[in-house]
Amino acid sequence: MFAIIKSMRHLKRIAPDYIHSIFFGIEDSLVSTTGALAGIAIGSGNKELILVTAIVIIAVESTSMGASEFLSEETEEDIEKRPKHANPKISGLLVFISYLVAGIIPLLPYLLLSGLSAIIVSILAALVAMTVLGIIKGKISHKSPLRSALEVLIIGGVAAGIGIAVGLIFKI
Repeated sequence: MFAIIKSMRHLKRIAPDYIHSIFFGIEDSLVSTTGALAGIAIGSGNKELILVTAIVIIAVESTSMGASEFLSEETEEDIEKRPKHANPKISGLLVFISYLVAGIIPLLPYLLLSGLSAIIVSILAALVAMTVLGIIKGKISHKSPLRSALEVLIIGGVAAGIGIAVGLIFKI
């Protein structure tokens, strides 16, 4: 983990808009993919359904978010009548790739394990990844890494918890 944080020093040289795109894609993927998969796993217990859902969520959401990032960045440029420091196409691509890659974290346990073990490991893996993301966020923004990690963990954990709650309520 410390090697990852040390290598993140190079992020300071990247345009802030690109860092925003990367963090946005990773955080949203961890939260929404984990919440949806845990909710479906708890609600159905059907491994095939969980895997199909994961693939659909990751494919659709990474594409949608990448396109949305591109369109919003391009719209912002058009409204301000001047180019931003970041290229909207690159920002969109970064969100797409970040979401796609981060989605593997909560998905992998469902590929390797089954039942309650897969659910628990998936949630824990996502929480650990959110914590690391928060630490990195704190380091590059010169804020307390611990506070930043707790912030990402609490906000992301609550959002993912909604998926778990829905799965428990609508269990089939």
